[in-house]
Amino acid sequence: MGSIVAAFGSLVIGGVVATTTIVGVVQSQTAAPDKSPVSVNSTVDDLVAYGSD
Repeated sequence: MGSIVAAFGSLVIGGVVATTTIVGVVQSQTAAPDKSPVSVNSTVDDLVAYGSD
């Protein structure tokens, strides 16, 4: 019985972690340009300089 509860708990925790990760990635990639460093018009120098103030 304990192994069933442990398996179910692991499944729930894994689902929460996966969902949180996916939501975070999607939000970071679809955020407003001032909140996301990704741009198709960026040069390599822009990417290297990002966050190095």
